[in-house]
Amino acid sequence: MLLIVHHTGEPYGLLGPQMAATYISRRLSIPTFVLGVKRQFSEGEFFKFLKEHYIDKEKIVLFSYHCGRPDIIRIAETLKKMGYRTVLGGPQTQKDMPGEGKLKGQKYRFEGLSGIFDLGYSGPVDGISEEILFNENGLLQEEWERELSFQIDWDNIFVFGDKPEKIEVLTAQVLRSIGCPYAKKKSKVAIDPPSFFPQLGPLEIEAEGCSFCDIAWDKGYKGTISDEKVLEQIENLPVVGGKKIPFELIDEYPIGFLPRLIELATSRGIELSQINLVLRADDILRKREVLEKSLSEMKRIGTKLLLSSIGFESFSNRILKNLNKGLTVSENLEAVSIIRELKRRFPDVLFYSRDEGSVHGFIHPTPWDDNETESEIRATIGAYELFRDILPFHSTPLIIHHACALGEWARRIEEKMGISFSRRVNIIEWWNYEKW
Repeated sequence: MLLIVHHTGEPYGLLGPQMAATYISRRLSIPTFVLGVKRQFSEGEFFKFLKEHYIDKEKIVLFSYHCGRPDIIRIAETLKKMGYRTVLGGPQTQKDMPGEGKLKGQKYRFEGLSGIFDLGYSGPVDGISEEILFNENGLLQEEWERELSFQIDWDNIFVFGDKPEKIEVLTAQVLRSIGCPYAKKKSKVAIDPPSFFPQLGPLEIEAEGCSFCDIAWDKGYKGTISDEKVLEQIENLPVVGGKKIPFELIDEYPIGFLPRLIELATSRGIELSQINLVLRADDILRKREVLEKSLSEMKRIGTKLLLSSIGFESFSNRILKNLNKGLTVSENLEAVSIIRELKRRFPDVLFYSRDEGSVHGFIHPTPWDDNETESEIRATIGAYELFRDILPFHSTPLIIHHACALGEWARRIEEKMGISFSRRVNIIEWWNYEKW
């Protein structure tokens, strides 16, 4: 059984699909492997491969992280027409299956994926049974909990360009936090209108965490898993050169756990090559001393720390407010100052710059860009030389998933202005609209 996902072809493994494939293979005794589809792939060769692969097998295909790619959705649609059973999983499933709903006069709305997938499963893979996998239809939601199965096979991932090629995973993921603590902060937020509709005035929406986050509403925040479960995942990672391969610790506020993680690994004789962190800037501000002590210990044991992505998102206070980041430009800059200082002190341990493989959050363009925000951002970038180490080579346009808080904001604008933003699968293209 194939589990199809988006993949770039890099030697990187996503935890969710691997966990699902491993669970289905080991617990349900159904042979399964993950097949990542590159952006440039041969559809003809792909369907030829699928036809050969499913000879004498029950025709059921699983889909997970599709990254809003129309070509992957088209694969599922084609397979369903060919008589395959299609199943969708992952953190966006519960909202992607029903879609946005229709509005009279609206030209574009994401109609959902329930007509393409026989089953949409939202929640931990532990809740899946053979009966559910083969016979349930519609949308099924299971609650998240911390007692999950963490048996993960990192040796069963392939990518497809014009043929399936096996990947040797050299960077993996380890889960510690289920959801984001910042997503607990449900609040009413006044979001400015787009700069191209200034007459609207602010629109109040309800946000859980960052207004653009496309998964906060799925889990909210369920807490952290036990230290033993974290260590179990690390022990299961492949070894290269006598050390565990680099891994991303999935935890939006991971710095406070670093001393305990290092202690646990050392006590078990586990040698770590590198820990990657994707984190919020305020974690650096709150835990500076802990980070400093951790770097000192990591230097002693020969482990590297990569701040692979810090969620700065913008260097305009207005845009940060609209993104509901809960941070200011001055706080972002203070975090930059801290990591630059620590880099000077621990040059062979701490890595954070774009030349060292980091891609920090910088969202541009946004709907709120105007002369004032552009001037503010350019001045800050120049004054603090952010182009030297912080800014990514390419910024990321604001992506509005239909189910995030800004999705509701966009729909309110459509209704008030009598326009339709175009849709790209589950993404609202705020930059492209027409009158009803």
